[in-house]
Amino acid sequence: MKKPVLALSIIILIIIALSVTRVVFSNGMSTSGVALDQIQTEISVYKIQNTILKEKLLSMTSLDYIASKASVLGFVESKTNISLNRSIPLAIKQ
Repeated sequence: MKKPVLALSIIILIIIALSVTRVVFSNGMSTSGVALDQIQTEISVYKIQNTILKEKLLSMTSLDYIASKASVLGFVESKTNISLNRSIPLAIKQ
């Protein structure tokens, strides 16, 4: 009679231990899910900021922007005409 009682008590202890382990892991996973959601939100915010910064960089490095800034700072495009006194032959006539 002692053997069935001992086996039954061991099985009950194993069930209790596994239940406690499951609760601990479930609690850890639910907490990490909230943290994961916050991290994904931050990542999406950073992606949007990166896109905005890329657009600003591209607009600031465009030739139109540089030319307008140069004219504001006083740089002027030289518009002197170049003329040749005599024409240069393109090919030697044979």
